[in-house]
Amino acid sequence: MKARDVMTSPVITVDLNMPVPAAAALLSSRGFTAAPVVDADGQLVGIVSEADLFRAPVVPDWWVIQREPDPTVEQMMTSPPTTMHSGDDVADVVTVMLDARIRSIPIVDDGELVGIVTRRDVLRLVARREVIFEDGGGMA
Repeated sequence: MKARDVMTSPVITVDLNMPVPAAAALLSSRGFTAAPVVDADGQLVGIVSEADLFRAPVVPDWWVIQREPDPTVEQMMTSPPTTMHSGDDVADVVTVMLDARIRSIPIVDDGELVGIVTRRDVLRLVARREVIFEDGGGMA
């Protein structure tokens, strides 16, 4: 089974200049753990995760002493992102996710973002009891 068979496409992305609160609202409202970050030309430049956004300063509303502008996604994202290709085996994608301790991998073909594979996508395979290792060595 290939990444293209399980990836989510089209991908919801965020802009480099998006304020962190807006990105956090997008992730939480959609139930995402991460979103690919694209530049003005639509090119993948990073990924922003819940963990990245947790690093943003949390200041109480009542603390109004010289309030600074909200940080942007560009300031908090992971760059460069770990990526894979649509033709890569899902077992390889899972291995990279586990080894790197990441929850989402953008899928890129010919330099273009074409999808994303998340742990949730892989869990759907497990729930359907689909074997994802081509050698028959087990289930994810």
